[in-house]
Amino acid sequence: MHCTTCGTDLGSPGQGHTCRSSAPPPALRTAGWDVATWFVAGFATLFALAAIAAAVLGSAPSDSARPLPPSGTGAVVGFGLANLILFVAIIGLGVSGLIWGRGTRQIAEAHGSPGRSYSRHWGIRVFSSCIVLSAAIAWFAADRTAPSVLFGQAALRTLGAAALIGGVLHARARVRRLIADVDRVVAGQAPAWPLSPTPTSADWNASQWDPDVLRDIEARRHRDRT
Repeated sequence: MHCTTCGTDLGSPGQGHTCRSSAPPPALRTAGWDVATWFVAGFATLFALAAIAAAVLGSAPSDSARPLPPSGTGAVVGFGLANLILFVAIIGLGVSGLIWGRGTRQIAEAHGSPGRSYSRHWGIRVFSSCIVLSAAIAWFAADRTAPSVLFGQAALRTLGAAALIGGVLHARARVRRLIADVDRVVAGQAPAWPLSPTPTSADWNASQWDPDVLRDIEARRHRDRT
């Protein structure tokens, strides 16, 4: 699907881009999107710290009759708390990640760019791969409580969290560059068509801005002729 005026590739009917009118793209509120960005980064940091703490506490010396959790009241409480924080961080990442991804797509598409290329960044793929590998290590290990297994899982989880933070911040910088570029283009270009203070019939002609409507009109006109 392409714009009939400038030929821009459109991901969906009615997607905003700079040639549609003399006005700039809608000024979407980015405050919530910024908050969601830092929530994702915060939960990812919490996830990495909890993973390291669980590995350290889980590899502490323990009784032979009870290899896990580690012996000692403090170690037991700390190990359980670290695993609870891991679970909470995963839930928080899921919720904040969905909110961030939705906001990223809306802002990118409002400024004429496919939103998925910004919301589905490389950090998500690396993070998912690291989580799957860490689970596979525990699944196939002969002794899941071995220090090498616990610290291997912690290393993968920390690497995945770091990649997720880097990917989110990189996508955020790309979106901000997109907004700045579109603002410069809109400020320096002439309107795609002049706006008249008096509404005319052309202002209500949807075929001028929606390619799907134009195709539907042409198809029905052809059926009527036949």
